[in-house]
Amino acid sequence: MTIRVSLKRAAAATVMGLAMLTGAAMAADQFSAVYVMSDNLGDMGFNDNAATGFARAEKDGARTRLLQASPTDPQLWRQNLEAVSNSGKWSVIFTGPNMHDNLAAVAPQHPDQKYVFFDDELKEPNVLSVKYAQNEGSYLAGVLAAIAATDKKDFPLSSGEPKIAVVAGMDLPVIQDFILGFKQGAATVTPDINVQVIFIGNFNDAQKAYDLTNTAINNGANVVYNVAGPAGLGILKAAADANKYAIGVDSDQNGLHPKNVLASMLKQIGNSIYDSIKQIEAGKAEFGKLKIYGLANDGVGLVYNDGLVPAEVKARVDQAKAKVVDGELKVETAFK
Repeated sequence: MTIRVSLKRAAAATVMGLAMLTGAAMAADQFSAVYVMSDNLGDMGFNDNAATGFARAEKDGARTRLLQASPTDPQLWRQNLEAVSNSGKWSVIFTGPNMHDNLAAVAPQHPDQKYVFFDDELKEPNVLSVKYAQNEGSYLAGVLAAIAATDKKDFPLSSGEPKIAVVAGMDLPVIQDFILGFKQGAATVTPDINVQVIFIGNFNDAQKAYDLTNTAINNGANVVYNVAGPAGLGILKAAADANKYAIGVDSDQNGLHPKNVLASMLKQIGNSIYDSIKQIEAGKAEFGKLKIYGLANDGVGLVYNDGLVPAEVKARVDQAKAKVVDGELKVETAFK
């Protein structure tokens, strides 16, 4: 079958958009923020979550713009970043995944321009880096996955065998951070649990994600954790079609397949973007430094599908969360 991921494509006239962007009049005292993307909106995950932060800032009176771009057109990513940096029209420029080399080249050329680089880190005096403790959020996802896989009474779609899986986009440090936390959380419930790890090779091929998820399920996985960006929509659909469980990522994906998606591990990207804007407006942002958003400051978390996860199971996962927040338990990380 064919998986079609519905993405809202950027307007065809990107050049026209940039011309409007550089020529737009703006009040001298109006705070403005632009997000230079390496992808499109409509992924029901990472980018859509990010967009919520800009929407909140706009309601507060900021001028915002999101510059979408094809994930297969890195030249356009660089052009967009250079255009907004050269314009001098933005109080702060946001950018994120896949943009490290571009930002490393452009930011030093514009020392007076402020940048926020989220989900990655760049040590430059005019860049505020923002990262997320996805290992901590994934720890909770692992706890839930192990419970669901082995508890046939509360989770009747499971076989009861201790078998779960992660289907991930690419083998990158940030993705390994997800995997380590997930494995550790699952092992606290069932020490000998089997965790399959399968890489798609990219973050956009939903059809391949669908096929690989079927492979994981055929190998016995009762719960599949989606760590694949836009391609993850294929993971969730495959779990639903096979009548097994899945756990979503980045945004609340529970409603996409409400009979099968147990929960979603949120990276509160929108919250961090809004928080960064407020700090910059107040003159309190620490440029040149890295800020981490984890369980303790609501940077990551697990949102449950109330129709599938009973209260007593939520309580067990929340107990695990409390141990991490209190410092009683340290979640392993891929970043040393």
